[in-house]
Amino acid sequence: MTAAPGFTVRRTWAAAVVATMLLIGGCSDDGDSPTRVLATGQQDLPPEIRAVVDGPDVPTTLRIVDSTADVLSIKTTTDGSLIPPEDVSEIGWWADSAFPGSGAGTVVITGHINDIYQGDGFGKKFSTLEIGSIVTVAGAGGQTWNYRIDAVDHYGKDGELPVERLNSLDGPATLALITCGGEFVGPPFGYEDNDVAWGTPVPA
Repeated sequence: MTAAPGFTVRRTWAAAVVATMLLIGGCSDDGDSPTRVLATGQQDLPPEIRAVVDGPDVPTTLRIVDSTADVLSIKTTTDGSLIPPEDVSEIGWWADSAFPGSGAGTVVITGHINDIYQGDGFGKKFSTLEIGSIVTVAGAGGQTWNYRIDAVDHYGKDGELPVERLNSLDGPATLALITCGGEFVGPPFGYEDNDVAWGTPVPA
C-alpha cells in the first residue's frame, strides 16, 4: 500500500479549503507566466493525473545533495485529487502552483514516502532535510534554481495544513516539498501527518 501525501486542497477564486485526503488543485493561466497547456501524451502517468505543460520554466528534475528525481507535471483527477506519480522514485509538480524562478508564489512538489513493493520513495528525503540544506530544481529550458530549506514542519491530517500558503501564486517565492510523516496509522490516511519542507530562493 502506498503512503501518499494525505491532504485535500480545493481551490476557489479567493480561498482554499481543507477536506481530508489528497492535494487538490486545478490549472490556470495568469497571463504573466509561461503558457500552461494541459493535454494528454505524458507516457509515464495515467490520463487522470497527467498534465503536459509547455514552457522552459516547467520543473523537470529535483536534486537533493547527490540524489536526483524526475519531476512530472501533475493535475487533479476528476474528483479533485492530486496524486503523486506511482513510481516512487519520481515526484510531481502541481501544475497549478507557481513556476520556479517566477519571483512569487509557492512551487508545490509532492512525492510518496514509500511503497510496500517499491520501498522508500524520493519523498522520504523531504522530511530529513536539514535547515540550510540546498535543493536544486531544473527546468525544461536547462535553467536551475536553488532553494535553501528554512523549515521542515509537520501537520496533522485533520485540517492543520497551511493551504493558503500552498495555494499562493502572488506571495513570497517559496518551495514546498510535501510527503507523509509521523506514525503509520493504516487506511485511509496511511501516515498520521504531512511533512512540508519549506525553501526560499538563493542565487544559483
